[in-house]
Amino acid sequence: MLERNLTIVLHRAAQMPEPVLLEGPRGAGKTTLLRNEFPRRLYITLEEASDRRAARQDPAAFLSRLRVAAVIDDVHRAPELTAHLAQAREPRPIILVSSRKLSLPIMTLRLYHPTRAEREGRPPLPLEMLGHFVPGPTGRLRAFNAWPKDYRLIERDVQELVKVQDLDRFDTFARLAAERSGQVLDQQQLAQLAGTSRSTVVRWLAVLDACFLTLRVLPCDYDLGRRLIRSPKLHFLESESFESSVVSEIYRNAAHTGKIPDLRYWRDSNGLELALVLQLPGSSPMAVAIAEAPNPTDEARLQRWMNLAGIRTAAIVSLRSREQRCGPILRYALDQL
Repeated sequence: MLERNLTIVLHRAAQMPEPVLLEGPRGAGKTTLLRNEFPRRLYITLEEASDRRAARQDPAAFLSRLRVAAVIDDVHRAPELTAHLAQAREPRPIILVSSRKLSLPIMTLRLYHPTRAEREGRPPLPLEMLGHFVPGPTGRLRAFNAWPKDYRLIERDVQELVKVQDLDRFDTFARLAAERSGQVLDQQQLAQLAGTSRSTVVRWLAVLDACFLTLRVLPCDYDLGRRLIRSPKLHFLESESFESSVVSEIYRNAAHTGKIPDLRYWRDSNGLELALVLQLPGSSPMAVAIAEAPNPTDEARLQRWMNLAGIRTAAIVSLRSREQRCGPILRYALDQL
């Protein structure tokens, strides 16, 4: 059993007499984690037709029959139940589980595929320490069964969100979008390449987001006297892109400690770019450059941005890192995050 960093946060949340929602992509290990950590809880899955029918026909009666703490899996399959929970806000000790992104006004935690830190059995580098502290060498990755990285893992969810006659076109679109992971999102270009309309691309991007396949990194909201690119960047959380791999690792590490980080990027119209700007509450933004094999030009660009923003410390993440510090810039390897 792989130890997940979300476990402690999940136990704390489950002690509250209110519903908790655990979201994440299929195959991330949500059900395995809950069955292992809460073996005495009543387990209900709405994959079962009778339970799903009861939850949809009369959500209030369905919940009232729960006399003990429970886990309700695949809750997204009963939209009437989620709508009731959003309105009623009943104090019930239940853990809801969904492989589709929901917007419920209750405590929500997210579990993604294992991070490198989890696979190595170590705590992740806290966001607030990035740029201030470099951990020591890590051990080898523990042996584990390969976690699926193909978006077809959530094919069933896609089929429920995309019209059947559009599935082939959606497949083409998703692959084209994945090839551009880590790039500024150009919806019109994607529409032309996929042979569809821009409005369809907007809907299909929402499907990828709802199934926890993608992350949009918004541009910074301060211009530093420059004309900025205002479109978001699209990152696939499982991608061959090195930049997307770093963004994914930082994002999932934070999510698995119960936090959803505010990640931004910065690019002006002249091409000066910073891959990540971490906006942390109560502290200055942390500049993070990402380069698989950084060279002096990468470091000079990062230093130039630091001078513009008045930032004294920054970080650069590469595939491997021999030196830990270059002036005010701390270096990290991907497996140190």
